[in-house]
Amino acid sequence: MNFIEWNEEAKVNHVAMDNEHKQMIDDTNKLYALVTTNKKEKANNLLLKIVEDLKIHFESENNYMLKSKIPQYISHKLEHERFYNKIKDLQIRIASGKETLSVEHLKIVKSWFFNHLDFKDKHLANFLNEKNIK
Repeated sequence: MNFIEWNEEAKVNHVAMDNEHKQMIDDTNKLYALVTTNKKEKANNLLLKIVEDLKIHFESENNYMLKSKIPQYISHKLEHERFYNKIKDLQIRIASGKETLSVEHLKIVKSWFFNHLDFKDKHLANFLNEKNIK
């Protein structure tokens, strides 16, 4: 069983956003497997990739918001920045040996992800679909 399931609850019904979200879920599930089997070096390397991909994903969503002129751009963008900075800071602490990646960290990411989907990304996807922005 996966740590995060890709299902209807995870979909926002915008093809590009869903594809990126699915990839992030797949990578998080791989990371979970590495963490729970104590493969620390591989987990740290995958975390670095996830942080890099997260930055690209947030830039992609930010570009969609600018293109669509969605009124909630500022609050959504700020949420991206806060979460990215938190995850990047965690990755730096782990890479420097100050902290060890744990399942608890992944639970926080999972909780944030579904909260963000429900309160921000689904609204954005609907807005993009209404404006026929692919």
